[in-house]
Amino acid sequence: MLSFLDQPTQQIFGFFQLALPVGFKVVMAILCGGLIGLERELKNKSAGVKTNILICLGSALYTIISVLIAQSFAKDSGYHGDPSRIAAQVVSGIGFLGAGAIMQSKVSIHGLTTAATIWVVAAIGMCIGAGYPMVGFVFTMTVLFTLLAIDKLEQKYLSRSGRHAVEIIFEDPEGTMRTRIDQVIASNNIGLDDFDISKSGENFVLHLHYNNNNHTHKRFVMDLWAIQGIREVRQL
Repeated sequence: MLSFLDQPTQQIFGFFQLALPVGFKVVMAILCGGLIGLERELKNKSAGVKTNILICLGSALYTIISVLIAQSFAKDSGYHGDPSRIAAQVVSGIGFLGAGAIMQSKVSIHGLTTAATIWVVAAIGMCIGAGYPMVGFVFTMTVLFTLLAIDKLEQKYLSRSGRHAVEIIFEDPEGTMRTRIDQVIASNNIGLDDFDISKSGENFVLHLHYNNNNHTHKRFVMDLWAIQGIREVRQL
């Protein structure tokens, strides 16, 4: 129990004594978590503004509690507690939240960047809670630079290749759709690894598996949508 909670007057005095430094840390945690969460929100990711703010706030709170408990024991009994004991559990505990953001489809894994963002936002929150809010803010700007600037550089210069799977649902009353889809595949230089086609009611369902860079993949999907008679194009 904290020493300033022993008596009502000490409790009130202690509250105001803590309000300013803790309040500043809370504001910084909301700002840092919110900035990174906004970037994720704009990209329609699972962990958005609210999630990242709560992660940063929670990490900051756990770290503040760790420091306060250690200080309390030192004042009351002379025993110097370890202020990192509670905060250290955030490092391992946040992994469960990050794992929940990772989704695996048949041929690809999504959410790794979001999971890494959750992990680093927790670290920023711990940094703020430990009393280094400006260091946390600097790392927030660094994370935003990584997510925004490097993402654009990758799209423009690296054109990373990846394995893609697409499901195409279409009508084919005249029997010409497969030829038109083949033309789009050829015009985008799509090298198919595998494909299968089946019929579901009046519609045909075509599954394509291929390796191409992300830019070519996006252009291929848009070209498919331009074909009249295609009802749906889904990435698996």
